[in-house]
Amino acid sequence: MLYRVFAAVVLVLFATACSSVKDEPLPLSRENIEKYAAAVGKSSRKLEPDSGSVVDRVDTLYRAPLEKHLGYSFDRTLRHYFVHRAGIAADPESRAFAELITPGAQAVLMNADEALKAGMISVRTRDLLSVLSRFRCDHAHLLSGGEWDRMAEFLSLVDDCSKRDGGPCETGTLVELALRQGIVAQGDPGADAREALARKYSLARWDGTGLFIGPDGEEIDASRLLDDLDRPFTVNERVVYFADQYSKMVREEQALSPGRTSPKGQRVAAGDRS
Repeated sequence: MLYRVFAAVVLVLFATACSSVKDEPLPLSRENIEKYAAAVGKSSRKLEPDSGSVVDRVDTLYRAPLEKHLGYSFDRTLRHYFVHRAGIAADPESRAFAELITPGAQAVLMNADEALKAGMISVRTRDLLSVLSRFRCDHAHLLSGGEWDRMAEFLSLVDDCSKRDGGPCETGTLVELALRQGIVAQGDPGADAREALARKYSLARWDGTGLFIGPDGEEIDASRLLDDLDRPFTVNERVVYFADQYSKMVREEQALSPGRTSPKGQRVAAGDRS
């Protein structure tokens, strides 16, 4: 019996020693990115057209080259990409990695449950992607780059507007509050103030998120939100909830990354906005 226990321990230690995959994301140096690109290119030449499922193809094209040739975790690398997406895209050197990994990352995002069952990603990564997919994945860079801090300030202003109107906020009231609180400079309360408010909070960047809705439930593009001074609108609390949840996960992940700090500022959770 003692022999069997000893043998089992030896096998575990042997397997651990033979595993060359580090539980770390790929360090995004130029050398590593070039090596990864070469390995992905080599795998793509061997892959049969339309062979296997989406997850199988991602495994062959992206996971195997990273783990077998470079020795870094695909799961951790994928999570690192999603929580640092804004910084990666902004850096000229790491931008090449974003261009390389994006097709595989989006495929995993759309098939997260299947990727989890295949052992390609962890539960932590699946949960992150699950929340992100509900927010709308194309806007992940806004959340990973700290833009939610700025939007949270705007949503607080909308809250003040709604409380004053006793219902949906009207654009005219919102602009009036922004002028009164010194958020935009005193002057013409019409077009100039609206343009200043839209620029301050980069509203156009939030088009397509479904963040603002009209009285009939129709989605209002953020870039057109302030066009009509008499138009009432409300905030889509479902979008706020998922955006806030994802931003919280991003902060937690970024805090774990060596040499990085989590985005500063306050965010407004859906439950805190009454």
